[in-house]
Amino acid sequence: MKELTIRDRLWLWGMKVNALQESRDCGFADSTLTTERAIEKTGIRNVLLAGGLPITKNTLDSMPSARRIIAKWGIHHWESDETGRATLDCDKGLQGLLRAKELAKVDPRVDAYLLDDLSTGAVKAGLKPGHLAQLQFDNAVHYPQLPLMATIYEMSLEDTRLLPLLGYFAAYLSPLWHTADIDNLPGYVERLAELSGNKPQLLCIYLYDFGNGKHLSYDLMRRQLDVSETLLRQKKIFGLVILGTCMMDLDWEANRCFYDWLEEKGDQPF
Repeated sequence: MKELTIRDRLWLWGMKVNALQESRDCGFADSTLTTERAIEKTGIRNVLLAGGLPITKNTLDSMPSARRIIAKWGIHHWESDETGRATLDCDKGLQGLLRAKELAKVDPRVDAYLLDDLSTGAVKAGLKPGHLAQLQFDNAVHYPQLPLMATIYEMSLEDTRLLPLLGYFAAYLSPLWHTADIDNLPGYVERLAELSGNKPQLLCIYLYDFGNGKHLSYDLMRRQLDVSETLLRQKKIFGLVILGTCMMDLDWEANRCFYDWLEEKGDQPF
């Protein structure tokens, strides 16, 4: 069996070119980086299908170098950025799952289905255990059965509405929304492990501090990477997602740090 490296445990948050630049007034410069080119640039071959990338054969065909793929969708709608209101949409969640399953029949790289923003938007919209029980039933009925994942944010961990939902998932995506809380990250990971019965977690860190709306310094990005590497080596998380590809070719300190770290650490045995 091939010896794994740090790079093998990393994931790209795959996005349409300029997905963020087109969707919000973020002030980011334009990007030219497709997900396939991001794979070539970084050597990271695990991809989470995210912003602007539909769950379709064309999307998968556009990234032939990807090795593992997680399909992401939702079970709710955000009504608007201004109100922060969310509406439950169980049919949306099911249709996304069925699309992912159809792809998995012909493309073995698809190995999970993620319900994004579950602990924030879906819970706010009124998600209940019965909704997830029905989704898991449909998952079992229709071949092939895919592991279900959910995005659980650090600020949701003590939400009493969340606990009865955790058992319906095989693993979780754990993002650090507020980058300044990086030194609390090990505690967040440990708390979700306690709540979930120690199910696997895929950590996610950002190239931009969306929680506070500002760019990251070189040192703060490095701190994110160092803490994440420690969690990987301690087997607290099974992988690390870097969010996201439509920012990875911009002239930012966070990117300079990431590529320096990748050059230093990427090929180290794991």
